[in-house]
Amino acid sequence: MLSGIWSAVLLAASAISGASALAIERRQYNQYNQYNTTVTGQTVVYFGQSKRQDTDGLAKVCSDPSVDIVVLAFMHILRGTNGLPGSDFWPYCNNKVAGTDLSTCSDWGSIIESCQSSGKKVLLSIGGATMTQSLSGDQDAITLADQVWGLFGEGTGYEQYRPFGATRLDGFDLDIENNNPAGWPKFISEMRAKYVGASKQYYLSAAPQCPRPDASIGDAVYLVDYVYIQFYNNPDCQAANMPTSFTEWAQDIASRSTVGTQVFAGFAGATDAVGGAGGYVSPSDMAAYVAQVKGLANYGGIMTWDYALANNNVADGQTFLQAMKAAA
Repeated sequence: MLSGIWSAVLLAASAISGASALAIERRQYNQYNQYNTTVTGQTVVYFGQSKRQDTDGLAKVCSDPSVDIVVLAFMHILRGTNGLPGSDFWPYCNNKVAGTDLSTCSDWGSIIESCQSSGKKVLLSIGGATMTQSLSGDQDAITLADQVWGLFGEGTGYEQYRPFGATRLDGFDLDIENNNPAGWPKFISEMRAKYVGASKQYYLSAAPQCPRPDASIGDAVYLVDYVYIQFYNNPDCQAANMPTSFTEWAQDIASRSTVGTQVFAGFAGATDAVGGAGGYVSPSDMAAYVAQVKGLANYGGIMTWDYALANNNVADGQTFLQAMKAAA
């Protein structure tokens, strides 16, 4: 089995070698006048939906040297009270901004800024398994882009509703799981336009399921900076099938991305992080699978769902997160 996987990896590496220089150039500068990161081996954690220890919290995530990018999960309502989005970070906080469905955590604004000062990026994920709404068209995408930029970025007109006060996040993630990709490319183009001339660099990411093409995110995977592929809950492309699937994803994205998209391998952080389809792999297996693909030109690093589960999963004297950081 491993010899077959190695053959697939070598063939894929050969196929994209001619595009390597172009991929590097794309990572340096793209059509939206935004510099993309050239750093590989970054680690990404989703946070906000589970808690395993009394000490779990955003400050703990931000102080963990095993983490490079924090993705807050989730903004799961596109059109809620007063036409504004809504979010849910329970069990960490359940207070709502007055007149909205937006969760507000009293100290998260200052914690996010401290997190950013330490060199970590903090993104907000839109979607999740409980999101039932879709974008109805381009105008809906434009409205949502205006709202999230005003609520979490540098936009104006929503100051009284900002969940984290004046704190500005570092970008937005799409974890769309409703089998309707309509509108998201337009949302991305609107966000890219807003990023031009901003006071700092902002990012866009997406988290497709590993079967290709993803039914919920669609062509948006070619338009974002980071793609966190979920190699769990999908038997055909998880576990030992992951290196081959990752290579196919990397090839496809390298040939079609216009922004130098980097591809991340996503793993469940513990056995209870997956559903009935399974897909959890041990830290040692995770490291072995990643070793087979990290030489690809657009490899970006490793993602896990989610922080609390992965941090509470200890094997051979280290957490899943520590093993992930070493493997990245």
